[in-house]
Amino acid sequence: MLKIIFCFFLTMHVLGDFYFQGENQANEKRTSYKHLLVHSFIYLLVYAVGVLPFYSLTLLISAVSLAFLHFAFDSIKFLFMKKAKCIIQDTVMYVVSQIVHLVCIATAALALVYMQYEVNLLPPLKEMLAYAVNDSSGIFKWVSLLLLAHKPANITIKLLINKFRPSDDSMSSMDDRQSAGAFIGTLERIVILILISIGQYAAIGLVLTAKSVARYNKISENKQFAEYYLAGTLLSTLYAIITYHVIT
Repeated sequence: MLKIIFCFFLTMHVLGDFYFQGENQANEKRTSYKHLLVHSFIYLLVYAVGVLPFYSLTLLISAVSLAFLHFAFDSIKFLFMKKAKCIIQDTVMYVVSQIVHLVCIATAALALVYMQYEVNLLPPLKEMLAYAVNDSSGIFKWVSLLLLAHKPANITIKLLINKFRPSDDSMSSMDDRQSAGAFIGTLERIVILILISIGQYAAIGLVLTAKSVARYNKISENKQFAEYYLAGTLLSTLYAIITYHVIT
């Protein structure tokens, strides 16, 4: 039950903080409190809509509390950045903020489990899921995994390996490559998740080999790109493995 509740809160967080927040809004909320308020409202709305299929006041209170904590931390971060008047690495702020949000989510999930809260869908939805699948909890877990494997993973990995980014390519060509690389990375993580779920760990090496063959010439000719590529590939693989074992 703990993982089901955790997956639900995590899914709502990922949707609100990544999928319903564009890059422009993420940049603008750093300097404009108005955009931060807009983001917080959208984040709250995502949680509110997500609670509807469960029709639970307890879950709604927990969701609203998490949305308020998200807003409070973002506000503190905004005021700190404005008052400090110093440049703090985006990677550090991103990692710290996501850790804080995950701790809040885990705490809320533990509190509900301690209260012996049971997750129950509305009867029509519950019957529909029971008719379609044997284990409805698996759906929550795989929805979380697939959502985490795309945009959150791409943003996290990009920030963490940004210092290894090749400097000899033009910005336009590099942006095109990053777009293609992000798509390939998403497919790579989804395939790895599927392979782990069926116990085919050895096949992960084939996925990484196939990816490396496509970039062999660039890797062998450019040491800086090779480091950038290797760091991204290893982080992507590690990300997929960790998320799978945490969620399932």
